[in-house]
Amino acid sequence: MQRFRTSSSTIEDDLSRAINRVGGNERPDGIHVFVDSSNIAIGFAEALKRARGIDKNEFTKLPPLAYHSLALIMERGRGVAKRVLVGSSRDNVRLDYMYEAAQCGYEVSALERVEKFKEAKESDIEKYKRLGANGNITSSGSGGEAPLNAFKTVTEQGVDEILHMKMLESMVDTDYPSTMVVATGDAAVAEYSSGFLKNVERALERGWKVELVAWKRSMSYAYRDKAFAKKWAGQFTIVELDDFQEELLGIYTKGPRTFDASNFV
Repeated sequence: MQRFRTSSSTIEDDLSRAINRVGGNERPDGIHVFVDSSNIAIGFAEALKRARGIDKNEFTKLPPLAYHSLALIMERGRGVAKRVLVGSSRDNVRLDYMYEAAQCGYEVSALERVEKFKEAKESDIEKYKRLGANGNITSSGSGGEAPLNAFKTVTEQGVDEILHMKMLESMVDTDYPSTMVVATGDAAVAEYSSGFLKNVERALERGWKVELVAWKRSMSYAYRDKAFAKKWAGQFTIVELDDFQEELLGIYTKGPRTFDASNFV
């Protein structure tokens, strides 16, 4: 008796079917999903390091993220009115999960990282001295130069602010409050806006329900504050991703790819 049959399906076929189960199901009165992709991807890497006993300071590449699995956790079969993912890239290269997010129906924005001068702490200066990298610490001078004790870094700019704008658009443009799913652990004030926490509060004050999807160790304590939880009991919930870390590991992915605009909304 033959107990197992061979299958002609490939990993690509299986992935396509999985993505098809997530995308679609669009409803004007559905949920609104907003994903801070860098926060989620970095939190994912840190969670996998802890699970495997790897020192958090040891350099590793970002592990491949199975975005359709993340989308399934966030959406859970509900109708969706808006899907937004915002992240960053360098040298015009997008991570594989961004392409998968687009296939799942997400509006994907990947902003190119920018060079900035960051004020160095005393610990940073000592580290650069030990590494013999004194050239990166610059002094102030005429206009346009870096401030005293600053070093050049490549970082995101505008990512959080775009997500905040998209959240505000939903609050303004939606006739009746729905559920807002916000995937981030960040609560800090952004460079050019008031931050995720403030916009979550704005949504709650306008009658929205908010689900925060985040990694436990990457989540700001502000979201667990007892007074905050008591004030918004029944409206605000937290979905921790830690129990799903193995299911989110996308071992089938192809790795970073040069940007192809046809895959993005």
